Order: sequence, then C-alpha cells, then structure tokens
Amino acid sequence: MIPRLAALALALTLAARPAAACPDAGGGLLFHSCWGEARAELVLLPEDLPLPVPPAEGLRLVVTGAYTGTDLRGEGLPKPVGLFLRRGAVVNRNLGRMDGVLLVDPEGGRPAFQHREAVRLDGRDYDLRDLDQRAGFIRAAAEQGLSVMQSHLLIDRGELDVRPQDGAPVYVRRFLFADAHGFGVWQTQGAMTLHDAAMAVAEALAPQMVMNLDMGSYDYCRRAEGGIESGCGGLASEGVGKLSNLLVLTVR
Repeated sequence: MIPRLAALALALTLAARPAAACPDAGGGLLFHSCWGEARAELVLLPEDLPLPVPPAEGLRLVVTGAYTGTDLRGEGLPKPVGLFLRRGAVVNRNLGRMDGVLLVDPEGGRPAFQHREAVRLDGRDYDLRDLDQRAGFIRAAAEQGLSVMQSHLLIDRGELDVRPQDGAPVYVRRFLFADAHGFGVWQTQGAMTLHDAAMAVAEALAPQMVMNLDMGSYDYCRRAEGGIESGCGGLASEGVGKLSNLLVLTVR
C-alpha cells in the first residue's frame, strides 16, 4: 500500500498535470462542456418539475446536485443542505460544513467553483463563515439571479482536498469538475473510497476543481442523447420525490 504522504504527493502531481485535449466520453466521463455549446442549471424540487422533455439534438445529463437534508422546508418540502439559491430566490441561507460553493449564472449557464472562505463575486471575496459577509453575498447573488449550492470540494485549484481514512466506506461516486477545457461530470466505474475516487479522477482528467455530488439512496442520473433517455443511476424516475434539487447539464 502506498504511504499516505506518498499518495498525497502523487495526487497533487496528477491534479496539476495539464490535460492534453478535450476528452472523449467513456471511462467514467458522463458529460463535458467541450463537446459543444454547454449550459448548466440548478433546479429546485418539486417546484421545477416536470423537467422539459430531452432535446431532440445533443446531450442532456440530469443528476443529483447538493445533499438533501432530513429536515424539511416550508409546507413539508425537501430541503437542500447548506446555502442554496435558485435563480436568485433564497431557499436555504444557512451555511453548511462543506467547503465548496457552486455558482451558476442565469445567462451563460457556466458553473463557477469557489471555496466558502473566499467566494468571489463582482471583484470581491466573501468569507461566508462571517454572518455579515454571508448576508452581503446572498444579497448580491439574489440581485443577479444566481443559483448557488454547497458541497464538498475534493480537489481545490489542482490540489487534493481529501485525506485517506482507515475504514472509509466505499461507494460509487459522482463528481462535478472543472478542467482546462471546461466543466463536466465524472463517475467511478465501481465502489471506491472518497479519497481513492479523487485520486482516480485526478489521474483521468487532471481537473483543477472537483466537487462531490450526492449519491447513495439519492443517486439520480438520467442521460439523453438525440432525445433518447436512459438511466445512469440507482434511483428510478418515480423516486425523484425524495430529492430537493437536480443539476441539469446540456450540450449541443
């Protein structure tokens, strides 16, 4: 077994390695924005259901985004864990323990990966741990109609941000990432620890940023090409009622 420090050094090397070209589908890569004209959208459930039918051309990937909590929001609806805005509407203003913050602008549909200690918006860095700065960020994000969610960062600016742990659980993992060519979604081809999965995506894609997506019993994934949709997750379509949010990625 590789010692922990050696494994960390290996992961840092892999994550910092420049990607050679726009990667092809396969090997766990479910979506990449470099395949065409791409957009990302964060949707709230159940308010944004039903989703539109898949486009007749191109690719659409719909996956679970932020974690869903055990507590509920108004009218008994499922609640995203951590800070969550949907097109400027504040759904949850409470900051979660996760260090990753995803911003999606309503016009360009391009995701921006941030660290909760320094979320850049309009030339200013907000430390969301500070109540006043968080309130200021929420106001600015709401005014611009941004969508915002929190999750765990696994690779942050090319550096591994997760440590190996003894007895860590193994599951199939799905990640949202940004690399030299844009953004995408990658999934392990078998059950892995979070650390080993982060190592694997670093080796496969050399991403600069990697954010964990909710899985387990919340593993929803539907992939449509040319209007033909198929499942790529463990949760059936009728199980979507337990989810609080979805991430919709399209490329044409």
